[in-house]
Amino acid sequence: MTIRLLSLFSIALLSFAHADNYELGHGYKVNDTINVGGYFSTEFESNRQNESFTLDDVAVMAYGEINPMFSYLAEAEAVGFYHKNFTDGTEVGDQKFHIERLYGDMWMSDDFNIRFGKMITPIGYWNMEPINVLRDTTSNPLYSKLLFPKFLTGIDINGYIPKTEGMRYHLFGQNNRDLDEEYINIPNTHFFGLSVEKELSMDWHSGGSIGEFITKTSQRTRFFEANLKYDDNQWQIMTEALISKSEYADGQDDYALSGYAQAMYHFTPEQALIGRYEYFNDHHTDYKDNIAILGYSYRPLYPVSLKGEYQWHSLHDENRALFSLSVLF
Repeated sequence: MTIRLLSLFSIALLSFAHADNYELGHGYKVNDTINVGGYFSTEFESNRQNESFTLDDVAVMAYGEINPMFSYLAEAEAVGFYHKNFTDGTEVGDQKFHIERLYGDMWMSDDFNIRFGKMITPIGYWNMEPINVLRDTTSNPLYSKLLFPKFLTGIDINGYIPKTEGMRYHLFGQNNRDLDEEYINIPNTHFFGLSVEKELSMDWHSGGSIGEFITKTSQRTRFFEANLKYDDNQWQIMTEALISKSEYADGQDDYALSGYAQAMYHFTPEQALIGRYEYFNDHHTDYKDNIAILGYSYRPLYPVSLKGEYQWHSLHDENRALFSLSVLF
């Protein structure tokens, strides 16, 4: 099953590669307003209990520009498309596609633009890269998965703040259910926030976010997030942290704190070493972990990524090795 699936993707890639209007990483240009493409990622995991292979993300996308003032993007994705556990021999999979993104952009000026529909929540750095192939490691920091909704079905007003040098803002809000509630980490009916990012110099950026969301179980959470990044093409150092306070339906209040610091060194243009430290502490669930990660990334072409990493957890049963291949086509 695994070989057959990978063979089908290889044939599809080769077919696209010979098309005159196709460019790897940018998709197939149907006409002046429609481009189609997609991506997939595979993952091999080895831990103390199991060894497994997963064809994890399979996605198709369409995007384009209707006119200079309006553009759009539509993306459907299946997660856990195929999974093979080598330890017990089981095979499972979910081939159902979900709406990951579906939005339009109205480009008014440098200071004021509007995005509407289902989109990535504009918080920090990591969450703004939803596609595995564009990320530095196979795994995602817990901070970016567990503490705020990764997607927003609503509106995002964004642009550069007038009379500032390189300061960009996002004012976003949702007062309805998610467009696809089966495909969001924290289903909610209320989500509002503000994020800003400042270009300090050519290499340095910093920013932060504040917000509030109410889950379908009536949990109200308010959060504050801060981030900082240095990038000179050879070295990239970034850190993000978030603290939140939640009010639960049973009347209890509690807080969570999480963050990470990551350094990446390119010893060739195609190869990099990555080190990351993560901290996660959710007092309500009593889940606390410290994670150290050492990883390697090889990118022969920008839309093709081979990555490996090993994770050390303070919860020692969770130590694991991960390897992945991902392609944006």
